[in-house]
Amino acid sequence: MRVVFVHGAGSAGADAWPEQAAVAEPGWSFLPREGVADDAALDARRVLDLLRGAGGGHVVAHSYGANAALLAAQREPGLVTSLALLEPACFDLARGTPAVEEHIAAMAPVFAAAGDPSVSTREFSRRFAAATGTAPPVLPDDVLEQRVARLRALRPPWGLGLEPTRPLPARTLVVTGRWNPLYEETAEALADAGARHVAVAGAGHRVQDAAPATGILREHWQG
Repeated sequence: MRVVFVHGAGSAGADAWPEQAAVAEPGWSFLPREGVADDAALDARRVLDLLRGAGGGHVVAHSYGANAALLAAQREPGLVTSLALLEPACFDLARGTPAVEEHIAAMAPVFAAAGDPSVSTREFSRRFAAATGTAPPVLPDDVLEQRVARLRALRPPWGLGLEPTRPLPARTLVVTGRWNPLYEETAEALADAGARHVAVAGAGHRVQDAAPATGILREHWQG
């Protein structure tokens, strides 16, 4: 069974899916990062290339990576047997909802300053953290430089070309941790388009690390 796992904006490849990588079966692929930062359009093409070679399969994606997964399904629905979107950051599909609009309003000025050389690495990290309501990470300079370079090169998770299609182009499961209205509003928008929504309370943003996650995915693949 071909399954392609697409990481979010943090760790990539198997490192982004430690629980699933530990029990990986033949045909499971963990998409590595290509280049400095993720590119949803490019990653959608890479996902489709992997599926095309296997005659189709399932796609599992986390956070920012859900944009690439859904773009892939919209482009070639015949190759995508199912989608599983974990805490999806597909904010194009939930425009107009309160938490999504608040998030975009807070983050847009941060991304707008990404190319400004007068904004230092630590200042950009501070602004990014403030806009997301978190504390800036305390990291060595070289590690912080690498992380911030990735964030500065990232296209924001809106305006990526997702179409609000109804019904969705593939059988879709959405899994959230029920901790942040930003992702719950996005999940609700996907559910309105036909997705099945499962909440794993207390799992936080990395729902793939929760004990029930792999079982929920296997059940979804079985249809």
